[in-house]
This record gives sequence, structure tokens and C-alpha cells, in this order.
Amino acid sequence: MIDLTHQPDSSGGGTASDRPSFRRRLLTVVGPALAGALLLLGMVAWGAVYVALQRGAVEVLRAEADEIEADVVEAPGGLAVEGHTWSEVHHRLTAERVDPVFAQVFDRNYRLLRASANIDSLSVLYPEQPLVPATPYDWIPALRTFAVGGQTLYYLVRPITRGGTTLGYIQVARQVPTYDTILAQYGAVLAGVIVLLFGGLLALVAWASTRVLRPLRRITAFAETTTSADLDERIAVPEEADRETALLAHTVNDLLDRLEESFEALRTFTSNAAHELQTPLTVLQGHVEIALRRSRSAESYESTLRLLDRELGDMVRTVRALLTLTRLDRGEELTTEPVALDALVQEEAATARSAAADKEVSLTVEAEEVWVEGQPDLLREAVQNLVDNAVKYTEEGDVQVAVNETDGRVVLRCHDTGIGIEAEDLPHIGARFYRSAEASATESEGSGLGLALVRRIVEAHDGELRVESTPGVGSRFEIVLAAVPAPETVRAVG
Repeated sequence: MIDLTHQPDSSGGGTASDRPSFRRRLLTVVGPALAGALLLLGMVAWGAVYVALQRGAVEVLRAEADEIEADVVEAPGGLAVEGHTWSEVHHRLTAERVDPVFAQVFDRNYRLLRASANIDSLSVLYPEQPLVPATPYDWIPALRTFAVGGQTLYYLVRPITRGGTTLGYIQVARQVPTYDTILAQYGAVLAGVIVLLFGGLLALVAWASTRVLRPLRRITAFAETTTSADLDERIAVPEEADRETALLAHTVNDLLDRLEESFEALRTFTSNAAHELQTPLTVLQGHVEIALRRSRSAESYESTLRLLDRELGDMVRTVRALLTLTRLDRGEELTTEPVALDALVQEEAATARSAAADKEVSLTVEAEEVWVEGQPDLLREAVQNLVDNAVKYTEEGDVQVAVNETDGRVVLRCHDTGIGIEAEDLPHIGARFYRSAEASATESEGSGLGLALVRRIVEAHDGELRVESTPGVGSRFEIVLAAVPAPETVRAVG
């Protein structure tokens, strides 16, 4: 059984050319972010150097305090501080070239036990007690300073402990190092490096965007120059294209495949439609010309008019079918209502019985009461085409129509003992203006729109159209729709 209902669909979109370019938007977004990241990195680097210099300055005092503490020993009645070498140059002089360190040792009661000679050489009063309680410097040290003799010194106070007992204190001081020049020079070099990095990275981003956009420009140029005559051409996916660009190229190629298929179907449809309308129009024109050549009897004119009426009727049915298909293709929303499909089938079968009787073909209907949600006129059109088609291509035997409900689905079956359909023609059943070789070989006239109309009507009702056929034996068509309960008014009457 072949399902003829579901067919793929496609859609397209467009782009605006007045929007900012990808490169511009990329640089606009990446530029500030890159500048901020580099600036933050520069500030961190500058801060790291500043902290290192500060910690280095504190380490000088710590090393000096460690050296003094190692030479101080506990003695009866206090501390012995004479073991330290107080005669070193940086303890005796105050000149900047020797980097003087001012050292003092106090007992636990803050009495001064010993001071370096360079303190005595100062002409100003130097603190004779520890300046602050002995607390360690933080990880990011802020130098503790005091002013003396017109210069600023920073200091460190170290407790002297033995066995957990504080015996005294060491206080060392040193001139505050002047590394402003070093920091300024380092900051200038760092700023230059950041500017160079920023420019280089922006150039790299611009180059990368150009590389990314190159295949996109090819795709754009291809799309801009492609017309309906070039639908057989496809985009060559560049080797350097990234995954997203390659996916876009493949997607456009798939779209072109669908467009080419649609255009070919449209050309075939237009050609067939023109042919189907041209043939009866030519016949009509020929009979009119013959009728006008000379005067004829009333019977002859009547015969001509009857022929014209038949031909015009076929044309009207063809045009009506085309209009219905066009309306369904536009996806117009159907106005539906509960429809008694069994009654509708009985009515259409009764109409087709005269044509079946003329061919001595038996037409039987077995229908149980079933209801579907749908558009009555369209469902009637589908049933009429299905039954008429079965009668048309059945020369002897019978046509059986059955309607029943199974598992919440209404199934309309139309089985005939007609000419049948070849296997290679089955996938094309339901295509517009398509007629199989067997159908074309018969004397039965038709436009090839009947089953196409049935298929689209069934699709519009979210149903299925199935067909199976054996050449020379017959065909069976099935329409499957969702069942609905009978209306309240009908149940009340029942």
C-alpha cells in the first residue's frame, strides 16, 4: 500500500543589505572587549611589580631584624646585645650611598638597650621607644612610616621571644625607597606593549573575519546572480570553509534542489494545463466553424450545441479543479463541520450508477454510519472523483465501495476490477495531469486532475490516501480520516 498524501514543502527568506557588515560588528564587539582585557592585564602586571617592590623593601628590614635577633642572647637580668656587629657601615653612616639602616633594641619594658651609631649622628630627636605594637605586614604591604630630620623612614618592629616569652623588641628603619621612576618607566613600556598587542590582535581579528567571509561572499555572489535558468548549478563548498559556512552552502544547495524540482513541476503543470485547455478549445472552434459555413437544420444545430455543451462541461470541470487545487495550495483555513460520510458516499454512488449501468458494471456500496470533521463540498468532490474514476476505468466486473470505522479512524475503500496500474506508475498517482500508460490507451477522457484533487483534499483534512493495484486485475483506493462523534442533534433523534 502506497501513501500518496504527504509531500515535502519548502520556503525561503531574504536578507537586508543596509545592515552593518559582519567585520564591522565583530570589530565593534571584540575591540572594546579586547582593549578592556589588555588594560586589565596591564593593571595586574603593574600592580604585581608594585607589590613586589613593596615586599622587597619590607624583606630588607626583615633580613636585618633576623640578623640582629640571631646575635641577641638572653642574659641574667635582661638581654645581651653586644654580640651583634654594630660597626657595619650601614649602621654607622647616614649617607644614601650606603643605604643606612637605623636599628634599636629594647627590653620588654620598652627601655632602649642599644642603638646603631647612625641614629646618634642624626641632629634630631629619634624615637626612643617602639613606634607600634609588633604586627606583621600584610601580603600587599603598605609601608609604616615616620618623619625625622626632614626625611621619611619606614620601619619594622620585631619581638624577641624565647620559649614563648617576649623578652624585648627590635626596631629597624630605613629610608623609604624611591621607585616612582621605575614604576613610571615600567608603566610606559607596558602601555606601549598593550597598544602594540591591541593593534596586532585587531589586525588578526580583521584577517580572520576576511578569511571567514570570503566563502560567504562567494555564496552571496552566487545567490545574487542565480536565475530560474541557472537552477541546475550548485555552490562549490570551499576547502577552507568552516563547518557553519559549509552547512550554509549545503543548505542553499538543498534549497536549489527543491526550487529546481518545484520549477520543473510548475513548467510541467503549465504545459499540461495549456494542453488540456487548448484541445477542447480547438475542438469547440472547429465545430463552430463547421456550423457557420452554411445553413443547417435545427437538429444539426442542436447536435452541435450538445457537443459544445459536453466539451464546455469538461473545460468547466477542469478549471474548477484547478481553482480548487490553487485554493488548497494557498493553505486557506477550511470551515469544517461534522459530515456523515456514509450518506455522502451513498449520494455520490447513486449519481454514478447510471454511468456504471451504461457499461454494465455493478456498483455496490456497504456503508455504516460514520462521521468525520471536514468541509462537505470538498469531501463530496473527493468521493465523486474516486467513484467516477473507478467506474471510468472498469470495462467489466464491479466497483465496490465500503465505509467503516476502525480504531477511531474512518476508512473509505473503493475497489474496482479495472485496468489496474503498473508498479512504476504508482508513485506518480495523485500528480497533476498525470495519466498512466494504461489510462491514456483507453477511450476514456480525462484531464489527470481527479486523483490530484483527491490527494490534496485528503491532505487538507489531515488524512491519508493509499493505493494498491495490479495491472489487468484492478485497483483499491483508500481514504483514511479521523472519526468524530455524531452531532448531539443526530444522537437525540436516534
